[in-house]
Amino acid sequence: MSPTSGNVARAASLFLSFVFGVVGLGLNANAFVKSNNQKSAVLRVAPRGTSIDIDDSDVFNSGAAVTAFCGVLALASGVSLGLLLLSLRSERSRERSLATRTLPWQGTVLSLSTAGLFAALVAMTDFVANREAKVTASVNGVAVPTAVLQSLQRALGVTTVYHEISYLKLAAILPWIAFLFGATSSVLSFTSARAVLDDERSDSTSTEGIGEEKNGNVRAEERRV
Repeated sequence: MSPTSGNVARAASLFLSFVFGVVGLGLNANAFVKSNNQKSAVLRVAPRGTSIDIDDSDVFNSGAAVTAFCGVLALASGVSLGLLLLSLRSERSRERSLATRTLPWQGTVLSLSTAGLFAALVAMTDFVANREAKVTASVNGVAVPTAVLQSLQRALGVTTVYHEISYLKLAAILPWIAFLFGATSSVLSFTSARAVLDDERSDSTSTEGIGEEKNGNVRAEERRV
């Protein structure tokens, strides 16, 4: 298979989709680790008899979804890119390679993972931009006022506002680049599949035309005889 401009564009898009899918996966995994470490640090300095509950389930659940879809997108992009590169190196240009036969499936998997990533990112971006973790605490069963909790947070140098936490902002922003290249990779895969199908129909029509022409020539020769 020759390296046409369409194949080059699809290879570049798949490569960037793979790279930023891995980046999004890593950033969200890092966010989970740092978030858990901060929670543990707060709980360690709490006086005995103090009960603290930090509810960040909104951003945690959406972040888990972003992590999963980034991983799926990176895997699908990596497999598609590998198949494409192998097909470009193949010398058997007349035979349909595995990369060509599976183009519709590649486009389907890429589009589904991209759509899932989009939905997860919309939720996570909204949470990071507009929400904060809900913190409640009590000492020997007596609830601690919100004002006291806020002053303690400032003293400890921590914040519950999501958009003020750098690793959460990165985890919410950079995966959008993975979404962008996932979308372009999906479109280019479906476009390539359509082009291959059109070529096959064209070849089939040409073959039938040549066959009919040969049959006509044979019949003409038989009439002369």
